[in-house]
Amino acid sequence: MAKKQIGKIVNFFGLKGQLKVSVTSSTAEERFKVGKKVLIADSTGEEKEYVITNTMIKNSKIIVISLEGYDDINQIQSFIGKNIYQNVRAPKGTFFYDELVGMHVFNKENEEIGIVDHIEKMPAGEYLVIGKTTYIPFILEKFIESVDKKTKEIHLTELGSEVTKA
Repeated sequence: MAKKQIGKIVNFFGLKGQLKVSVTSSTAEERFKVGKKVLIADSTGEEKEYVITNTMIKNSKIIVISLEGYDDINQIQSFIGKNIYQNVRAPKGTFFYDELVGMHVFNKENEEIGIVDHIEKMPAGEYLVIGKTTYIPFILEKFIESVDKKTKEIHLTELGSEVTKA
């Protein structure tokens, strides 16, 4: 399991100690379910674990949560501006974006074409951005042959290799 940021507390909501959260996870419904545990740093910077007791989804980017033991606006003021983390595991065959960034990308001939700079989300899906100018669709088996977390290498399929030729 890995500790990942899943949101940031941006404000309070109402007077009953509810927190308005800007979501940074692509699976907010799962991450912020009632009963899930989250990690938030206290005023000393030490992370403490809290249990979610209520969830209200406003839209894909904003969610409102309540934490066990906090039911008054005065109790939650110190949480505003804090990041929310959770110990999570990527489902089999999926990857966290930060795991892919920095990986070396190789074409079908095993020649290195560059390093993943960042992941770009577009309407058609996610793209690996290599050297800020090369975009490769992150579709396993079609464009991506393999991803090796240990060696930090991504190997492209024949079609993936064709995308890199401009």
